[in-house]
Amino acid sequence: MKLMWITGKQVIIFALAVSFLNCSGKKIDENDPASLMNEVEENIRNDHYQLAIDKLRVIKNKFPYSKQSIEAQLRIADVYFLQESFSEAAMSYETFRDLHPKHEKVAYAMFRIGKSHYMDIPSHVSRDLTPASRAFDAYQEYLRRFPQDKNTEEARKNVSEIRKLLAEKELYIGNFYFKRDEYVAAKNRYQKILDLYPDTSVAEEAQKKLNKIGEKQK
Repeated sequence: MKLMWITGKQVIIFALAVSFLNCSGKKIDENDPASLMNEVEENIRNDHYQLAIDKLRVIKNKFPYSKQSIEAQLRIADVYFLQESFSEAAMSYETFRDLHPKHEKVAYAMFRIGKSHYMDIPSHVSRDLTPASRAFDAYQEYLRRFPQDKNTEEARKNVSEIRKLLAEKELYIGNFYFKRDEYVAAKNRYQKILDLYPDTSVAEEAQKKLNKIGEKQK
């Protein structure tokens, strides 16, 4: 295997795209995309994710018109997901959806767009919740297009959790303004919760704070 070092980063990269194809010790037909895909699946089972991605890219580039090339595009997204590189996974699933809108696995790809963003949501509402908004939008599109798909139950459950989280974010910001007696700004946040997330447990707390603001402004 021919390797090259990136100075200062201590990262090994592959110098030739196909130089690694026989690393497992088994004979691989480099001219057979199906054989390469079998090797990819073995790499994935063994958690050799970077090897799998590199081989999937070879399949895409060397056999662009093969069935395996389309499969490789989706599996690249899957491997990114397994690596917990959720942003890259989401983008790869989106690419698959856009390139193959009528493929039999487009529902799966769209579900995984939502789940990738969902898995990227930070642990506390004080942080940027952009991934939550993206997950919500992606799940909504998936549920609209494929309401009977096998993953809809999980998607709906996650949407419910996301809505509560987004409501908590508004409450967090509203409370920030409330503590500083900036009641107009606080009121806008609390009202937003009642308008957008009235069925969440957060709405009750938002209404209480609105009542307090009303009392203070009498």
